[in-house]
Amino acid sequence: MSDLHVEGLRRAFGRHGEVVAVDDVSFDVVPGEMLVLVGPSGCGKTTTLRCVAGLEAPDAGVIRFGDRTIFDAGRKVAVPVHRRDIGLVFQNYALWPHLSGWDNIAFPLKARWVGRGERRARVRAIAEVVDLDQRLLDKRPGQLSGGQQQRVALARALVAEPAVVLFDEPLSNLDAALREQLRSELRRLHEQVGFTGVYVTHDLAEAMLLGDRVAAMADGAIVQLGPPGELFEHPATARIARMMGYRRLCLATSREGRWTAGDCLLSGPAGGTRPGQAYEVLARPGQVTAREPGAGGPGGPEYRVSGGTVTGIGYLGGEQELTVGFSGRALRLTAPPGHDLQVGSPVELAVPAGHARIYEAATHANANANVTNDREETSNAVPSA
Repeated sequence: MSDLHVEGLRRAFGRHGEVVAVDDVSFDVVPGEMLVLVGPSGCGKTTTLRCVAGLEAPDAGVIRFGDRTIFDAGRKVAVPVHRRDIGLVFQNYALWPHLSGWDNIAFPLKARWVGRGERRARVRAIAEVVDLDQRLLDKRPGQLSGGQQQRVALARALVAEPAVVLFDEPLSNLDAALREQLRSELRRLHEQVGFTGVYVTHDLAEAMLLGDRVAAMADGAIVQLGPPGELFEHPATARIARMMGYRRLCLATSREGRWTAGDCLLSGPAGGTRPGQAYEVLARPGQVTAREPGAGGPGGPEYRVSGGTVTGIGYLGGEQELTVGFSGRALRLTAPPGHDLQVGSPVELAVPAGHARIYEAATHANANANVTNDREETSNAVPSA
């Protein structure tokens, strides 16, 4: 187990390096910590992981495991992947199909010339940790379920006690129920074994559950890095807020302590905003109340968005999904059953001021375009009341 230091990592593709996949990425992982890289497809998280593993050759940067430098572009140091002392868990398991589960797990120990007696003891020990009995260990990967194959892959990555364990979306090929079960088991496994890990995922629940810290990535860069609760409650940008489950309620301009032109009718606190500046107001759907226009709320400061129409109602068991249309865009939120809203009903949305997040937008036009493409260049979160 070792610490991991990544500094100034850059990786570009194309004939002239015109496609930048990783752009000046730096982070540290302390011994025993799990860092999760989260973000949408194409944000650079897997390329970053592959650079650490040695499966990609960075164009710039430094990577160290403890006091051992495994890559340094300036000094032309590049330790090959098989000498980096890492464990790898892939999305597609990557097990040897002609070997039994036992032999797949033992393979890293054989490669390190570990004696047969110690090899057997270590395979038995890690198999017990990941809940694999001898009956399953005797089977080949093609005879195992997806969840059993992933347990074999986990055991293989951990059995040699590597300096760093790298996970590339290892649960994404599993069904929802099994994914939920295995991510809980993986968290238990990390707490029990205490390995240093970097985990890549696009799944917010996985990031929140598994990460001691979470690095949210966009366009090849780390936009925000911190404890899961910090990113979840205080996203640094509108884009990170969307990753954390927030949805845009409104785009409006602040003018003399109130809200004016925008793509909706917004009322609520405008303190701390700059006159003439366009802002996006975001909230989590579960914290938004849909009600008839003019209906009273529970009291306290809140943001109210008027001018919407219910365009769809779906059944979700104990609650309903409302689709509300505003000026050519739609917002989906949940509502308890028994409300009086119908398709075609005018509706007002309300969210307590403390649950809303407000971010500056460059211009109305840019903000609208960026929301559509999910590539907004927003910054400067405004404290909500």
